[in-house]
Amino acid sequence: STVTRLNKGQTVGYTMPAGGLSSTRFWAKYGCNDQGRECRIGDQMQYWPSGGCPTGGCTPPIDSLFEATWGCKSGSCDKTTWFDTSQVDGYTIPYLVTLQGDTGACDNGKGLKSLDGSKLDLDRCPSNEDITANGRTQSIVVNGRTIPLNNVNLRYHDKYNNATLGCASPCAQMSHLWNQNPGAMPTIYYCCPTPNPNNCQISQGCITSAECRAGPVATDKYTTAIHTMTSNIYAYAYDDGVGLHTCPAGAVTFTMEFCPPGSPPYPGRE
Repeated sequence: STVTRLNKGQTVGYTMPAGGLSSTRFWAKYGCNDQGRECRIGDQMQYWPSGGCPTGGCTPPIDSLFEATWGCKSGSCDKTTWFDTSQVDGYTIPYLVTLQGDTGACDNGKGLKSLDGSKLDLDRCPSNEDITANGRTQSIVVNGRTIPLNNVNLRYHDKYNNATLGCASPCAQMSHLWNQNPGAMPTIYYCCPTPNPNNCQISQGCITSAECRAGPVATDKYTTAIHTMTSNIYAYAYDDGVGLHTCPAGAVTFTMEFCPPGSPPYPGRE
């Protein structure tokens, strides 16, 4: 709900409450007006508190983001901060998250110093992804148009000048841009919903973590590109072994820098 315009080299800080805070997300918008609205990318939810979307509708939720559930520092509560940067839905602006403080205590004593998305490059976003779920579904119909799924361009273009503003994951392409049901075929193999883990059946719109990791999403061109360009970052829903991290509450501070030195140019080319 916070909108702060930052010029090159400027920063903004946030202090988490001592009692912890759940389900927070931070991302950068781009190409906005002076009120932080009408953005070319990043307006993925309605404006707070008045509501409403920019002209032409809200942009798809494919932004590069940091998310965390902050543990509490004292009392009988969870004293662990759980966090990640996620490209499960896609990516936009390259970034680098650095940790300062008792970083050796993070990830159960293994230590963690950074989440590196500084090499996220829109020119490396797949323009010919196969999202047929290993041949299960060859095409879908969107707004009366038949779309083949064996050669899909995942690049999201600016509606004004066709520059590439983001890269949608196969899940986001299907569910957000084409409005497909995440639990239907073939989207279920890319979004991996698990609404009923105690009785999970693909025929009922539920896929287990094991089925997800054994499916096409774990090795498709998008996931391969994310794992090649980044370190310690989620590429799909059950990529926990790579992307999910912990630190003792209050032990470290986090800095997320967008377009750090040496990162690819943003936005991308057509």
